[in-house]
Amino acid sequence: MFMSHIRPTDNELSGFVRRHPALSLGLLAMALGTALVAPVVAGIVPTSFLQLGALSASAAGFILAAIEGGKGTVRELLRRVLIWRVGPGWWLFALAFPILPAIASVYLAAAQGGHDVEWTGHAPLYTVIPLLLFLIAFAGLGEEFGWRGFAVPRLLGRHSALATSLIIGGFHAVWHLPLFFVKGELYHQLVGQIGFLPAFLGYSTLVLALSVQLTWLFTNTNGSVLLAAVYHGAGNAWNGYIDIYRGHLSGIAAYVALMVVISILLVIGYGPATLSRQATREGDGH
Repeated sequence: MFMSHIRPTDNELSGFVRRHPALSLGLLAMALGTALVAPVVAGIVPTSFLQLGALSASAAGFILAAIEGGKGTVRELLRRVLIWRVGPGWWLFALAFPILPAIASVYLAAAQGGHDVEWTGHAPLYTVIPLLLFLIAFAGLGEEFGWRGFAVPRLLGRHSALATSLIIGGFHAVWHLPLFFVKGELYHQLVGQIGFLPAFLGYSTLVLALSVQLTWLFTNTNGSVLLAAVYHGAGNAWNGYIDIYRGHLSGIAAYVALMVVISILLVIGYGPATLSRQATREGDGH
């Protein structure tokens, strides 16, 4: 009697998730993330607690996978982190390519501002390794089971890879919104310098460009959440190590512009339909 009473609700909820996977993920990730960020904004816990907020996107992906199809769908999502035999070239790209736009943005900002690029006193290169591992685990795996692992395969059956990237990127950008109100965060500093709307729109542009790159990487590595997580975390780590900001907004502006250019070149080179030269869309399991 009780099971027959709740079953229609379960079907209705799982049906909504199937029809609106991106909206479901965006709303749930936002709710979970805001719940974790709110204590920081209120001053109840230190800002170091913020990193746990990154886990909300992947947590939302697993919750929705369970709602949609139960344990089997959750296992299918989890197995995507085991896709690692994709060739050394993809691993090298995911780990090292983010260095290039980070360094280039520093020099472009220096050329525009008429100041020298200073590398003396920079921490030894090996010190980036702990940061790299930490951010791959939290920013990478903490998010990419949701954005790429859950959302991309479900959207690719209905939209082009480019549209899929922009839809996910839009929700991903809004998901970061609470961080613009946390004192001490770079997002909040940018709001103080240029205002909320320019800061948020600029950051959203970066997230949309990154989303295109991550979808491209995901579809060309057989739907590997692991490689997407490595690229996501490596980008954050190298940006932090090289410090693209350095007190100059021009460094961030240059970085955003370079990321947009990279994404445009990928769309031109691989095509907006699949962002892949393979015959089928890898990772498209739905």
